[in-house]
Amino acid sequence: MSEDSYGKGTFLIANPVLGDPNFSRTVVLLCDHNDEGSFGLVVNRKAGLMASDLFQQAEFLTGYDNEVFVGGPVQQSQVFYLVRSPQPIEGLDHICDGIHLGMSWEPLESVYLQLENPAENLRFYMGYSGWGGGQLAGEMEHRSWLTCDAKNDHIFGDPESNIWGRVVQSLGKEYEYLLTAPVDPRMN
Repeated sequence: MSEDSYGKGTFLIANPVLGDPNFSRTVVLLCDHNDEGSFGLVVNRKAGLMASDLFQQAEFLTGYDNEVFVGGPVQQSQVFYLVRSPQPIEGLDHICDGIHLGMSWEPLESVYLQLENPAENLRFYMGYSGWGGGQLAGEMEHRSWLTCDAKNDHIFGDPESNIWGRVVQSLGKEYEYLLTAPVDPRMN
């Protein structure tokens, strides 16, 4: 797989052969990728924590009671958020297909108040997935990841337990065998 076949706005779909339990059956939205490294968020792993518990001090989030996700194993005290909006959002980084990334708390209240339905168009992530320069390319050579263009419907439209399977299915019939691949018991 060539270096050009993935980048910002790509889904990294964990191949069942990937031996890291942090990424077993995950889908990572690649948010940045260059010679220095790569950064992304796992979009299908809930943290078992409600946003209302995590953000008790943020009064504007009082009505927002969705679960928070684990963005990855790195710096899990850091919070990121994805917003679905067809319009550009000031202060956020456009990733792909109506998806914008926020890494700073400052624009969040303004963004939140602009959203028609925050419960359907805003997700919070604790931590991130990161690779040093050349590290992701090495994992690609070992076929640890499959790739496709990211779609906001998978991030915001599917229950998190269905995202990996639906994204694998979107790759075509030749990848459906992965859906029945056994899960390594060490991965749970």
